[in-house]
Amino acid sequence: MLDNTRWNNLLLRLTGHPPPHDSFGRLAAAYSEPHRHYHTAYHVEHCLSEFDSVAGSCESPDEVEFGIWLHDVVYDPRASDNEEQSARIAGEILEYMDCPPRLITGIRELILATRHICPPPTPDACLLVDIDLSVLGQSPDVFEKYERAIRTEYSWVSEESYKIGRSGVLRSFLGKSAIYCTDGFEKKYGQQARENIMVALAALER
Repeated sequence: MLDNTRWNNLLLRLTGHPPPHDSFGRLAAAYSEPHRHYHTAYHVEHCLSEFDSVAGSCESPDEVEFGIWLHDVVYDPRASDNEEQSARIAGEILEYMDCPPRLITGIRELILATRHICPPPTPDACLLVDIDLSVLGQSPDVFEKYERAIRTEYSWVSEESYKIGRSGVLRSFLGKSAIYCTDGFEKKYGQQARENIMVALAALER
């Protein structure tokens, strides 16, 4: 379960102001939408746990943490602009709290890095991307649950189309020299991620 106190303390540190009274409730409601099966509060909690283990490596840890909280606040599996919309909402929250444009722009860029379509532009973005993808390197049973949850989110896609699309996504990771951007995450999760992905590809191709 998401931690209201942690959210309030983060906003107070980041902006110098207490958060709007309904901000946590809106976040919790978003991550509880019925069409979500992987992109839920549990995913955010897992990301926060990974963040806690590397927060000391962040240049701006509060900004990275805020990015974690907001990076999937908008999630529609039929849409192609979820990260852009999540970044927009993050910016609106910070603008409402009178944050400087530099901070708002930086956090928007962090969230946009989770599109996973180009190399992250900053060390903090690299960490956020690796945190977001840490599920790839979890134990086989956890990874299998992740794959099932993703398939459920895309239940409206035909089996053949899903196999083609999902295989392309998974193969894109194997095509990289390193799955993770940072040495720490690659060392911790890289090998297991490759093994998990190869098992998933074999299952899709059967």
